[in-house]
Amino acid sequence: MLLDKEKKFEEVFRTHFRELHRYAFKILGDADTAEETVQQVFLRLWEKDWQRGIHTSVRSYLYRAVYNESVNLIKREQIKMRYEIDQQHRGDYTCAQQSDAELRKQLHMALSQLPEKSRMVFEMSRFQELKYQEIAEMLTLSLKTVEGHMTKALKHLRHHLADYLNVLTLIIMIGL
Repeated sequence: MLLDKEKKFEEVFRTHFRELHRYAFKILGDADTAEETVQQVFLRLWEKDWQRGIHTSVRSYLYRAVYNESVNLIKREQIKMRYEIDQQHRGDYTCAQQSDAELRKQLHMALSQLPEKSRMVFEMSRFQELKYQEIAEMLTLSLKTVEGHMTKALKHLRHHLADYLNVLTLIIMIGL
């Protein structure tokens, strides 16, 4: 069963990757970004029950997913650019650095209040940029358990950092 799923997925990947890459490149204008976008779409496809979850043709679904992922990426980049322009016009980098330091302090405090496993999973995912599957293998946990720990950690952080959420989003997006 799993082998059939892998073979079908590989066939879909081989059949559609190049054309989806060209499509994403037309939207994004950058080959590397287009490749990452298409790979992200296929990763999400693999992570869900794609054979049952797609109610249109696979090709149509993939094109729509690549389009949405590309548009979202463009929107995020536009937000980052607007924020950077705004920061340049204000010239208020000292305030941003103070906010960043305070946010980091609050983040550290909120993380320290999490259960150890949830904190570890969050840090591995967000700070070490590991995928859930990699975390699951490293900690010998199931993928669902890792997802549960991330859900718990994110909910905890949203609650404890609500006042800083907008600042946090901008800092994460521009990589201060």
